[in-house]
Amino acid sequence: MRIGVLAAESGWHFQDLARAANDNPKEVYDLRSLDFVRLSAELTTFQDGISGEFSCGNESLLSLDRLIVRTMPAGSLQQIIFRMDLLNRLEAAGVKIFNSPRAVEISVDKYLSLAMLAEAGVPVPETFVAQTVEDGLEYFERLGREVIYKPLFGSMGHGIRLITDRVEARSLFQDLVHSGEVIYLQKFIEHGDSDVRVLVIGDQTIAMKRQRPGHWLTNIAQGATGHPIDPSSQQHEIAIAACKAVGCRIAGVDLLQDARTGQEVVVDVNAAPGWQALSRVSGVDIAALILKEVANG
Repeated sequence: MRIGVLAAESGWHFQDLARAANDNPKEVYDLRSLDFVRLSAELTTFQDGISGEFSCGNESLLSLDRLIVRTMPAGSLQQIIFRMDLLNRLEAAGVKIFNSPRAVEISVDKYLSLAMLAEAGVPVPETFVAQTVEDGLEYFERLGREVIYKPLFGSMGHGIRLITDRVEARSLFQDLVHSGEVIYLQKFIEHGDSDVRVLVIGDQTIAMKRQRPGHWLTNIAQGATGHPIDPSSQQHEIAIAACKAVGCRIAGVDLLQDARTGQEVVVDVNAAPGWQALSRVSGVDIAALILKEVANG
């Protein structure tokens, strides 16, 4: 089975998938590392129709049985739109993509993904999005002057800030509006300096508790440590429901438990989740599970 992976060949995640493929003699996986920057498309018109081709360098993407979207690098608006257009056309041509282009589009957009989660009945934090300083400050007040600001597009905790001061809020909002960004705010949830990352692979869930004593930001990339846990039935059900709401077959779902109410809420669904820390602390061969899910399609 020819499987393309949109990830650097030297990167840990591609190497782990390649290792898992080599460790499974019962299946023949032909993994190909692909670069988003090398994606290209052709449209050729003929008298009896149109021929389309999708390539990554010298690799024809139509020759793939599966494609794994492991990452989405930064780019201009035109580059991002073209990449997603190509993935959508490739899927329409019959190549199975994990996760689907639509799921990636939804998950990468924090507002859209949370809106769809809420619509599906999945618990999420109180959230406001604004485009002006005045509206942002009004929402800051309505959220009790204790809010989390997040970039609309972002991962690994980069750019997230806890804001409790109106002067600081005004300064940040002015900078955001000036640079053409939106003001994405969530009510701060007291969560005991920990959260839970649930990795969903099909109908399976693997989880770890992430802790960072004395700090509210609990991403592994920001200094938190991971500890293996068995997800509760509630955590399992919420994570599965969150993935279904955005159309993901493989995703990382981040859960916070409100220390005051005990309610579990979803703060993020990542359609291209990392699993290095989770694989290490859980002892589970996650790459093998992902390949099996992708192959079964």
